[in-house]
Amino acid sequence: MEDKGTEKEMNKNFGSEVKLQDIFELISEVRKSIEYAHSEIDDLKKENEKKAQVQRETTERINKLEADNITLLNSVIDVKARSMRDNLLFYNMPEESDENTTAMIHKLLEEKLGFEDAVMKIKIDRSHRLGKKKRGETRPIVAKFNFHQDKVSIMRNAKKLKDTASRIGISEQFPEEIVRERKRLYPEFKKARRNNLKATLVRDKLFINGELFRG
Repeated sequence: MEDKGTEKEMNKNFGSEVKLQDIFELISEVRKSIEYAHSEIDDLKKENEKKAQVQRETTERINKLEADNITLLNSVIDVKARSMRDNLLFYNMPEESDENTTAMIHKLLEEKLGFEDAVMKIKIDRSHRLGKKKRGETRPIVAKFNFHQDKVSIMRNAKKLKDTASRIGISEQFPEEIVRERKRLYPEFKKARRNNLKATLVRDKLFINGELFRG
């Protein structure tokens, strides 16, 4: 009886040892799984960090390209504006066949703006109509003056045309990009003038009482 009891106890202990071993093996497998999961997470983190770094670098390159493009565009606009520095546009001057636009401008300067002997004193390098001829429309004349000061003097006297019955107008010539910006700023320019503030448009900048308008 004692041997059977001992054997039974041994079997019981053996069974417990087997169960414990299974548990230990299971724990070991779980640990391995956890370690593997941590390893995968670390790999994913590293991969995400690499992707984030690539994205940051790509964004930086794009931002630099955009900044360079803006700089280049501004340089082109500046070159175009400089090439037009001595140019003036004359609007609503009657258009005729076989016309001499330079002679027409000289006549306007003498008869409407008070310039004496403009033909001899004010040199125009070249002048011509802008754009294609359209029925019912009068194309503006662009003129390039040999001396910048002549252009400035004409602009100063251009307001005299308001006192005449003609619809002729004179303005500076600017690149299209600057023209768009001036149109955007013009309502603010008029508003400042209505409020008796000193407002001036210089190229694509508006100054009110000597301060640059930002808006």
